[in-house]
Amino acid sequence: MAVDLQGPEKARPFHTAARAEFTTVIDEANSLAALFGFKAIPNGMLLDEQGRLAFKHFSGFDIRKPETAEIVKMFLASRAMPAGIGVAASKDGLTVESMEHFRAGLKRLKSGDTVGAAKIWREGIALEPDNWLMRKQLWALENPDRFYAGPIDFAWQKEQIAGGR
Repeated sequence: MAVDLQGPEKARPFHTAARAEFTTVIDEANSLAALFGFKAIPNGMLLDEQGRLAFKHFSGFDIRKPETAEIVKMFLASRAMPAGIGVAASKDGLTVESMEHFRAGLKRLKSGDTVGAAKIWREGIALEPDNWLMRKQLWALENPDRFYAGPIDFAWQKEQIAGGR
């Protein structure tokens, strides 16, 4: 799953570069974060054939990790999760105020008002500093070269975090 408010065309190159053989959902409206309460990405969710959530890993899902790849392989082979692996409770949830800011910023962004979107997201981040979904959307909006012009610049992101931005 990807959350990119600038649309699927921004996320598609990452899916292609990873040579992913599974569907990646682009959640422009941040609906899944509102439903499940996560504040950061990347996330992974596996649904069974009836559409039930069989597995979730929020914040830090990485198919390149051997243990994660093994879980996905087991699920694909049996269409069920082995005992002891599955859906755990979320650590914490998003606040209603942060979701309102996220959605208001998205509305501004979709109308072409990037300055207004950035202002609203900054206000939302002030209310909920650990909302990495909103923070990364703001960073990507204001610094597209750090996200969309080649590999994501994780060193720059660490600098932003260290500087309290």
